[in-house]
Amino acid sequence: MCLNSGIIAQITKELEHFARQGLRIIAFSYKNGSDSNLEKGHVFLGFVGIADPVRKEVKEAVKKTREAGIKVVMITGDNPFTAEAIGIEAGIIKEGEDIMTGKQLDDYSDKEIVPILSKVKIFARTSPEHKYRLVNLFQKQKEVVAVTGDGVNDALALKQADVGVAMGITGTDVAKEAAHMIITDDNFATLVGAVEQGRNVFNHIKNAIKYLLACNMGEVIYILAAVIFRLPILTPLQLLYINLVTDGLPAIALAFSPNDSNVMREKPKRIMSILEKLDYKYIFLVGTLTAVLTFISLVPPFILSQKIVAVTLLFTSIIIIQQFILVDLWLSHKSILTHFSLLKKPVFIVGFFFPFILHPFIIYHPFFQKVFSVTSLSLGYVILSIFISLLIFVPLELFKKHRT
Repeated sequence: MCLNSGIIAQITKELEHFARQGLRIIAFSYKNGSDSNLEKGHVFLGFVGIADPVRKEVKEAVKKTREAGIKVVMITGDNPFTAEAIGIEAGIIKEGEDIMTGKQLDDYSDKEIVPILSKVKIFARTSPEHKYRLVNLFQKQKEVVAVTGDGVNDALALKQADVGVAMGITGTDVAKEAAHMIITDDNFATLVGAVEQGRNVFNHIKNAIKYLLACNMGEVIYILAAVIFRLPILTPLQLLYINLVTDGLPAIALAFSPNDSNVMREKPKRIMSILEKLDYKYIFLVGTLTAVLTFISLVPPFILSQKIVAVTLLFTSIIIIQQFILVDLWLSHKSILTHFSLLKKPVFIVGFFFPFILHPFIIYHPFFQKVFSVTSLSLGYVILSIFISLLIFVPLELFKKHRT
């Protein structure tokens, strides 16, 4: 029996019904006779729908990428109905949003398709050439493009992408060879988790750099002012001690600081630079505050002409202030009042208290007093130093409000 228009319409209707459920459709037929034209003369048997359900964690992962300013685009060889169903289930599109086919894509020139790229999130019935072309077009719009794929037909796009990610389980050898990296569990959510982890690692590195620069900026500003106004100055050995013990260990500890839960709500950076304008403001602010507070702590012994006490107090105040700067950067500029529990991590406790454990030996033991050119401090001077150092939290809290 020949397939007349009525039967074809009925088959097409059933096919669309299954496709809208997200099923991939495979038709079956057989051929009678010895006709050399393999594409004609077939007897239609029927079709089956193959379910490839979206993993439950994918929808949340897609939501995270959207909050992070990352656009997710599906480029598939499936028919538009199947692609739409999967796209809606995964949270890539909402019902009724535009879907473009490879055939429609061919009708547009590169110049004509550019305005459409920002609106269309699913491209269906595409060939390897379509995927390659779309990656190229996104890159011409200054987008950083990551492509995931597992088949031979994804190889061109994987190779062209800024980051090509092949599937480790279902991926073909061709796809793996063309890709820049391989994801071992074939899970899109894992890729999103890697982005989140990468952003947190970047922030940890940035905080360590900010800590070192801010602390050294404070020392430099004070020393310059001290030379001009003939104030007490740290000895080279004291400076070396501060840089090795007070700066070094806390900066290393910042590598293990808590991950920022809001990091995936930040937009991607278009320009690759570790420090931004706001970070430089922070470094200069903290450096200036360190110098000013240190100068204030020197006023009582300076008035009483206690030069060696003034140097010891200067040495002590800088160490204490820098440890409080560590607290601010460990919390990634979050309020200490609402995030105090994050300070209970063993790595932070060691990094924070290590200088405080060593310092009493230096200023109260006769041998180290001689080596470091310091003297014993009275309880009143110690309390004064701690109190003045704590004042750095006031402007830092105001700076946090300015950041938000």
